Amino acid sequence: MADTEKKNSISELQESSYAVDDGGDEAFNYLSREEAEAKGIFWIDPHPQTGNEKLKVYGQIMLLALPWVGVQCIWAAEFGTTTPYLIAMGLGEKAASNIWLSGPLMGFFVAPVVGSLSDKTHLKLGRRRPWMIIGLCLLALFSMLLANSKSMGDAGLTVAMVSFICLDGCINVIQTPLRALIADFAPPSQQSAGQLMASTFQGVGGLVGYVLQKYFYTDPLEVMVLFILVLVVNVVFVGLACFLIKEEHFPKPEGEKVSIAEPFIHLAKSIKQLTGKLIIVGCTVFFCWWGLFGWWPVSSSWYTTVVMEGCGVNPRDTPAGETPVCSQEDYDNYSKGLEVNANANILANVMQIIMAGGLSMLMTRGVIVKCRFIWSALLVVGCFLMVASYWIRGEAYAYIVGVGMAIPISGINAFPFAIVGKYNQESNEESGDEAQVGAQFGLLNLFIVVPQIIVTLVVGEMRVSLGLEAVMLMNGVAFGIAAIIAVFIKETTSKV
Repeated sequence: MADTEKKNSISELQESSYAVDDGGDEAFNYLSREEAEAKGIFWIDPHPQTGNEKLKVYGQIMLLALPWVGVQCIWAAEFGTTTPYLIAMGLGEKAASNIWLSGPLMGFFVAPVVGSLSDKTHLKLGRRRPWMIIGLCLLALFSMLLANSKSMGDAGLTVAMVSFICLDGCINVIQTPLRALIADFAPPSQQSAGQLMASTFQGVGGLVGYVLQKYFYTDPLEVMVLFILVLVVNVVFVGLACFLIKEEHFPKPEGEKVSIAEPFIHLAKSIKQLTGKLIIVGCTVFFCWWGLFGWWPVSSSWYTTVVMEGCGVNPRDTPAGETPVCSQEDYDNYSKGLEVNANANILANVMQIIMAGGLSMLMTRGVIVKCRFIWSALLVVGCFLMVASYWIRGEAYAYIVGVGMAIPISGINAFPFAIVGKYNQESNEESGDEAQVGAQFGLLNLFIVVPQIIVTLVVGEMRVSLGLEAVMLMNGVAFGIAAIIAVFIKETTSKV
């Protein structure tokens, strides 16, 4: 729209929206019911009064977060099957480990660009849904290519590697606008509830992915049935949300020239406009993911070799006349460690569902308003679990660590996006329909992928020179630093 029309639109939004002045805090803007109905778009009541109204709001937030069941399901399937698949295809073990660096590298480039592109999308479907649908189509393409690569002869390994790398990009194409979709529609007072619900459904998706692997993944090279089922899960949950959630159509401004560079210019402006409060959130996220990526890659080794003191070489495979590398008892302990790890992962998903779902309900009902102290407290739990593992051993504590880590993860997957989403709605008065949240979430993703890359390299050296105990201690320190920084995050309390 022209500048005059844009100013009028902002003025109308200010007049019709709910504005709350809470002790000098900035006013929030949110569409009224009448405006949403006139535009025929999805709308969540910022002021539910009755029990039925609050229940309806909770259901709407669940709908916004529903696609995360599919997204986390594909992550679970990828984590559990692709390394054995690539090794079975002929890729060396070291190369199969290093190829996982492609995930954060793809996230480094794809998430900010897709977030910026979704902000600048003017299709009738809206800003976010077109990209979620594009991501879903690409996901179908590359997951089927990966599963089919075993039958492609000499080119099979190359196709498998390229498909695996592209698969990470496809997931980012879905989840970046999905985060922004929640931020677009959830009122400021429900931003945390919305992102916590996303964390809840991530736990559900993890469980679904594990169950599908348990029953439909029996051989490293037989992943076709599993990937088809995971794709069906994504089509159902992503498709349902895209069908039921109607976005507002923002027509292309008059005189705007189409340029392939425009999204990158928009992204550059977003980087330039990074405020101190966004950087504080980003630094908290950085150390959160430093701790998480120090934990996830070594967790199975910690269970098998540190906790259970096992050895992973089966003595029955030792050639005749040679001394076995491991005793049968050590190998049995190793197998027991794998079992403990698998059971702890299942229970951790259940814990994440309970933890994130419970916090989401409390925030929906207004029992909890500010989230930085809750986030900090959850990170303290992660700090204690990691640091204490340096001295406390045994199967029982191993279960406590594995299940308990779902507590900080519930907050890490939710609160930074909720806070940034609230920041974005605070600035709506000035920005009008010039969305920034997609680009901001993409930039926030940089604070996630950079520590992933660094820690992947650091942990490889640490586990050899200092041992896994030192890695666990490092993880605890990272969570502790994140917990301290989180306290200094600026929040605006709103009843909108």
